[in-house]
Amino acid sequence: MDGTSFKSRLPAFVLLLLCAAPPVVEAQQFVCSPIHRGDTASGLARRLAGNSAAAYSLAFQVRDPARQLFVPKSHYLHLSTRWQACVAIGAVTSTPLAYEPVALAAPAVALADSVITSAPLAIPSAHPAGLSAPALPNGSHDDVVFIATIASASLLLVLLYAAVDLRMPRPMPPIMQRAGEQFVAAFARPLIDPSSSVPPVQTRVRFIRRTRQLEISIAPGAGRRYPNLIDHKRNVEYDVDRVMGVLGKHFFVSGRLRASGKWVVVPIRLAGVKHTGAT
Repeated sequence: MDGTSFKSRLPAFVLLLLCAAPPVVEAQQFVCSPIHRGDTASGLARRLAGNSAAAYSLAFQVRDPARQLFVPKSHYLHLSTRWQACVAIGAVTSTPLAYEPVALAAPAVALADSVITSAPLAIPSAHPAGLSAPALPNGSHDDVVFIATIASASLLLVLLYAAVDLRMPRPMPPIMQRAGEQFVAAFARPLIDPSSSVPPVQTRVRFIRRTRQLEISIAPGAGRRYPNLIDHKRNVEYDVDRVMGVLGKHFFVSGRLRASGKWVVVPIRLAGVKHTGAT
Protein backbone atom coordinates (compact mmCIF):
# COMPACT_ATOMS: atom_id res chain seq x y z
CA MET A 1 0.00 0.00 0.00
CA ASP A 2 1.51 3.34 -1.00
CA GLY A 3 1.32 6.56 1.02
CA THR A 4 -1.48 8.07 -1.06
CA SER A 5 -3.90 5.16 -0.71
CA PHE A 6 -3.10 4.81 3.01
CA LYS A 7 -3.80 8.51 3.54
CA SER A 8 -7.16 8.21 1.79
CA ARG A 9 -8.15 5.29 4.04
CA LEU A 10 -6.88 6.85 7.28
CA PRO A 11 -10.20 8.52 8.28
CA ALA A 12 -12.00 5.19 7.88
CA PHE A 13 -9.38 3.45 10.09
CA VAL A 14 -9.68 6.12 12.79
CA LEU A 15 -13.50 5.99 12.71
CA LEU A 16 -13.44 2.20 12.99
CA LEU A 17 -11.08 2.27 15.97
CA LEU A 18 -13.06 4.97 17.75
CA CYS A 19 -16.28 3.00 17.22
CA ALA A 20 -14.56 -0.10 18.60
CA ALA A 21 -13.68 1.69 21.87
CA PRO A 22 -15.47 0.16 24.89
CA PRO A 23 -18.86 1.83 25.47
CA VAL A 24 -19.45 3.60 28.76
CA VAL A 25 -22.84 3.16 30.39
CA GLU A 26 -24.35 4.66 33.47
CA ALA A 27 -23.98 2.33 36.48
CA GLN A 28 -27.08 0.85 38.15
CA GLN A 29 -26.73 1.12 41.92
CA PHE A 30 -28.06 -1.43 44.39
CA VAL A 31 -28.75 -1.47 48.13
CA CYS A 32 -27.80 -4.84 49.62
CA SER A 33 -28.72 -6.60 52.88
CA PRO A 34 -27.43 -9.88 54.37
CA ILE A 35 -29.40 -13.09 53.95
CA HIS A 36 -30.25 -14.98 57.14
CA ARG A 37 -31.01 -18.66 57.66
CA GLY A 38 -34.58 -19.45 56.58
CA ASP A 39 -34.93 -16.43 54.28
CA THR A 40 -36.60 -17.01 50.91
CA ALA A 41 -36.35 -14.97 47.72
CA SER A 42 -40.02 -14.00 47.80
CA GLY A 43 -39.84 -13.10 51.50
CA LEU A 44 -36.75 -10.94 50.98
CA ALA A 45 -38.39 -9.23 48.01
CA ARG A 46 -41.52 -8.53 50.07
CA ARG A 47 -39.45 -7.20 52.99
CA LEU A 48 -36.99 -5.10 50.95
CA ALA A 49 -39.09 -4.00 47.99
CA GLY A 50 -42.64 -4.35 49.31
CA ASN A 51 -43.63 -6.92 46.65
CA SER A 52 -42.88 -10.64 46.74
CA ALA A 53 -43.30 -10.86 42.94
CA ALA A 54 -40.23 -8.63 42.59
CA ALA A 55 -37.97 -11.60 43.42
CA TYR A 56 -37.72 -12.47 39.72
CA SER A 57 -37.58 -8.91 38.39
CA LEU A 58 -34.61 -6.91 37.21
CA ALA A 59 -34.67 -4.73 40.30
CA PHE A 60 -34.11 -7.61 42.76
CA GLN A 61 -30.86 -9.56 42.64
CA VAL A 62 -28.97 -11.96 44.90
CA ARG A 63 -25.25 -11.24 45.05
CA ASP A 64 -22.30 -13.44 46.01
CA PRO A 65 -19.81 -10.99 47.61
CA ALA A 66 -16.97 -13.52 47.55
CA ARG A 67 -17.07 -13.84 43.77
CA GLN A 68 -18.49 -10.34 43.13
CA LEU A 69 -21.19 -11.92 40.95
CA PHE A 70 -24.96 -11.95 40.68
CA VAL A 71 -26.38 -15.38 41.50
CA PRO A 72 -28.54 -16.94 38.74
CA LYS A 73 -32.22 -16.75 39.61
CA SER A 74 -32.41 -20.51 39.12
CA HIS A 75 -30.48 -20.78 42.42
CA TYR A 76 -33.01 -18.76 44.44
CA LEU A 77 -34.59 -21.92 45.87
CA HIS A 78 -31.42 -22.58 47.89
CA LEU A 79 -30.16 -19.28 49.28
CA SER A 80 -26.87 -19.12 51.17
CA THR A 81 -26.26 -16.99 54.25
CA ARG A 82 -23.00 -15.94 52.57
CA TRP A 83 -24.98 -14.10 49.90
CA GLN A 84 -26.75 -10.72 49.92
CA ALA A 85 -30.18 -9.61 48.73
CA CYS A 86 -29.96 -6.43 46.65
CA VAL A 87 -32.60 -3.98 45.41
CA ALA A 88 -31.96 -1.45 42.67
CA ILE A 89 -32.09 2.25 43.50
CA GLY A 90 -34.54 3.95 41.14
CA ALA A 91 -36.02 2.56 37.96
CA VAL A 92 -34.10 -0.21 36.19
CA THR A 93 -33.50 0.71 32.55
CA SER A 94 -30.79 -1.76 31.59
CA THR A 95 -31.57 -4.58 29.16
CA PRO A 96 -31.66 -8.07 30.73
CA LEU A 97 -28.56 -10.14 29.99
CA ALA A 98 -27.97 -13.89 30.00
CA TYR A 99 -25.99 -14.87 33.06
CA GLU A 100 -22.23 -14.70 32.67
CA PRO A 101 -19.41 -14.24 35.22
CA VAL A 102 -19.09 -10.47 35.14
CA ALA A 103 -17.79 -8.70 38.23
CA LEU A 104 -20.35 -6.67 40.18
CA ALA A 105 -19.57 -3.43 41.97
CA ALA A 106 -19.90 -3.12 45.70
CA PRO A 107 -23.15 -1.42 46.82
CA ALA A 108 -22.87 2.34 46.65
CA VAL A 109 -25.26 2.90 49.61
CA ALA A 110 -25.99 0.83 52.75
CA LEU A 111 -29.40 1.43 54.36
CA ALA A 112 -31.17 -0.22 57.28
CA ASP A 113 -33.99 -2.63 56.57
CA SER A 114 -36.47 -0.33 58.26
CA VAL A 115 -35.65 2.47 55.87
CA ILE A 116 -36.02 0.25 52.83
CA THR A 117 -39.34 -1.23 53.92
CA SER A 118 -40.76 2.17 54.86
CA ALA A 119 -40.21 3.45 51.31
CA PRO A 120 -40.66 0.57 48.82
CA LEU A 121 -38.94 1.07 45.50
CA ALA A 122 -40.73 1.10 42.16
CA ILE A 123 -40.49 -2.39 40.67
CA PRO A 124 -40.90 -3.10 36.95
CA SER A 125 -42.83 -6.11 35.67
CA ALA A 126 -41.35 -9.47 36.66
CA HIS A 127 -39.03 -11.39 34.31
CA PRO A 128 -38.68 -14.93 35.65
CA ALA A 129 -35.48 -15.69 33.76
CA GLY A 130 -34.09 -12.16 33.62
CA LEU A 131 -30.90 -10.86 35.16
CA SER A 132 -29.88 -7.27 35.56
CA ALA A 133 -26.75 -5.88 33.95
CA PRO A 134 -23.90 -5.73 36.48
CA ALA A 135 -23.10 -2.27 37.76
CA LEU A 136 -19.85 -0.34 37.54
CA PRO A 137 -18.79 1.59 40.64
CA ASN A 138 -18.68 5.37 40.38
CA GLY A 139 -14.87 5.41 40.36
CA SER A 140 -14.69 2.72 37.68
CA HIS A 141 -16.97 4.79 35.43
CA ASP A 142 -14.39 7.58 35.32
CA ASP A 143 -11.55 5.07 34.93
CA VAL A 144 -13.19 3.46 31.90
CA VAL A 145 -13.72 6.86 30.28
CA PHE A 146 -10.08 7.79 30.91
CA ILE A 147 -8.69 4.47 29.62
CA ALA A 148 -10.90 4.53 26.51
CA THR A 149 -9.81 8.10 25.73
CA ILE A 150 -6.10 7.31 26.17
CA ALA A 151 -6.38 4.14 24.06
CA SER A 152 -8.19 5.94 21.24
CA ALA A 153 -5.69 8.81 21.28
CA SER A 154 -2.74 6.38 21.25
CA LEU A 155 -4.14 4.44 18.30
CA LEU A 156 -4.77 7.69 16.44
CA LEU A 157 -1.18 8.80 17.01
CA VAL A 158 0.14 5.45 15.76
CA LEU A 159 -1.93 5.72 12.58
CA LEU A 160 -0.87 9.31 11.96
CA TYR A 161 2.79 8.36 12.48
CA ALA A 162 2.42 5.49 10.00
CA ALA A 163 0.75 7.78 7.46
CA VAL A 164 3.52 10.38 7.74
CA ASP A 165 6.18 7.68 7.54
CA LEU A 166 4.67 6.26 4.34
CA ARG A 167 4.42 9.70 2.76
CA MET A 168 8.08 10.50 3.40
CA PRO A 169 10.17 9.78 0.29
CA ARG A 170 12.55 6.88 0.69
CA PRO A 171 16.09 7.32 -0.53
CA MET A 172 16.97 5.89 -3.93
CA PRO A 173 19.18 2.79 -3.79
CA PRO A 174 22.82 3.98 -4.13
CA ILE A 175 23.52 1.73 -7.14
CA MET A 176 20.55 3.21 -9.04
CA GLN A 177 21.52 6.75 -8.05
CA ARG A 178 25.05 6.24 -9.39
CA ALA A 179 23.65 4.73 -12.61
CA GLY A 180 21.43 7.77 -13.13
CA GLU A 181 24.32 10.19 -12.59
CA GLN A 182 26.57 8.24 -14.97
CA PHE A 183 23.86 8.10 -17.64
CA VAL A 184 23.24 11.86 -17.52
CA ALA A 185 26.97 12.71 -17.61
CA ALA A 186 27.68 10.32 -20.51
CA PHE A 187 24.69 11.53 -22.53
CA ALA A 188 25.52 15.24 -22.12
CA ARG A 189 29.30 15.00 -22.61
CA PRO A 190 29.35 15.14 -26.46
CA LEU A 191 26.77 17.97 -26.44
CA ILE A 192 28.73 20.35 -24.22
CA ASP A 193 29.57 23.69 -25.90
CA PRO A 194 32.74 25.14 -24.33
CA SER A 195 31.67 28.64 -25.34
CA SER A 196 28.37 28.43 -23.47
CA SER A 197 27.70 28.20 -19.77
CA VAL A 198 24.20 26.81 -20.37
CA PRO A 199 23.89 23.01 -19.79
CA PRO A 200 23.17 21.19 -23.09
CA VAL A 201 20.34 19.14 -21.56
CA GLN A 202 17.89 19.28 -18.68
CA THR A 203 17.56 16.07 -16.69
CA ARG A 204 15.53 14.52 -13.92
CA VAL A 205 15.81 11.04 -12.43
CA ARG A 206 13.02 9.09 -10.70
CA PHE A 207 13.19 5.65 -9.10
CA ILE A 208 9.95 3.65 -9.17
CA ARG A 209 10.22 1.35 -6.18
CA ARG A 210 7.28 -0.88 -7.13
CA THR A 211 8.87 -1.91 -10.46
CA ARG A 212 12.50 -1.45 -9.32
CA GLN A 213 12.96 0.74 -12.37
CA LEU A 214 14.85 4.00 -12.95
CA GLU A 215 13.29 6.56 -15.25
CA ILE A 216 15.75 9.12 -16.67
CA SER A 217 14.07 12.10 -18.35
CA ILE A 218 16.09 14.29 -20.72
CA ALA A 219 15.02 17.55 -22.39
CA PRO A 220 16.86 20.13 -24.51
CA GLY A 221 18.74 22.86 -22.70
CA ALA A 222 17.82 26.51 -23.13
CA GLY A 223 17.97 27.53 -26.83
CA ARG A 224 18.38 23.93 -28.09
CA ARG A 225 16.13 21.35 -29.75
CA TYR A 226 18.01 18.12 -29.06
CA PRO A 227 17.07 15.65 -27.74
CA ASN A 228 13.48 14.95 -28.85
CA LEU A 229 11.73 11.98 -30.45
CA ILE A 230 10.08 13.97 -33.24
CA ASP A 231 13.04 15.38 -35.16
CA HIS A 232 15.90 13.27 -33.82
CA LYS A 233 14.49 9.89 -32.80
CA ARG A 234 17.30 7.84 -34.40
CA ASN A 235 19.98 10.09 -32.92
CA VAL A 236 18.41 9.80 -29.46
CA GLU A 237 18.23 6.00 -29.74
CA TYR A 238 21.88 5.92 -30.87
CA ASP A 239 22.99 8.07 -27.93
CA VAL A 240 21.02 5.93 -25.46
CA ASP A 241 22.73 2.78 -26.83
CA ARG A 242 26.08 4.50 -26.52
CA VAL A 243 25.44 5.50 -22.91
CA MET A 244 24.22 2.02 -21.96
CA GLY A 245 27.54 0.70 -23.24
CA VAL A 246 29.26 3.05 -20.81
CA LEU A 247 27.14 1.76 -17.92
CA GLY A 248 28.10 -1.80 -18.78
CA LYS A 249 26.22 -5.09 -18.80
CA HIS A 250 24.77 -4.57 -15.33
CA PHE A 251 22.01 -2.29 -16.70
CA PHE A 252 19.64 -2.52 -19.65
CA VAL A 253 16.89 -0.39 -21.20
CA SER A 254 13.70 -1.97 -19.84
CA GLY A 255 11.18 -0.42 -22.24
CA ARG A 256 10.66 1.76 -25.29
CA LEU A 257 11.72 5.38 -25.17
CA ARG A 258 8.70 7.64 -24.86
CA ALA A 259 7.92 11.33 -24.97
CA SER A 260 6.35 13.13 -22.03
CA GLY A 261 5.87 16.76 -23.07
CA LYS A 262 9.33 18.15 -23.72
CA TRP A 263 10.99 15.17 -22.01
CA VAL A 264 12.38 11.98 -23.49
CA VAL A 265 11.92 9.23 -20.89
CA VAL A 266 14.46 6.39 -20.80
CA PRO A 267 13.54 3.47 -18.47
CA ILE A 268 16.46 1.35 -17.26
CA ARG A 269 16.71 -1.53 -14.82
CA LEU A 270 19.40 -3.45 -13.03
CA ALA A 271 20.13 -6.73 -14.81
CA GLY A 272 18.91 -9.86 -13.01
CA VAL A 273 16.24 -7.99 -10.97
CA LYS A 274 12.61 -8.61 -11.92
CA HIS A 275 9.92 -6.08 -11.22
CA THR A 276 7.12 -6.86 -8.76
CA GLY A 277 4.67 -9.41 -10.11
CA ALA A 278 7.07 -10.86 -12.67
CA THR A 279 7.29 -14.63 -12.94
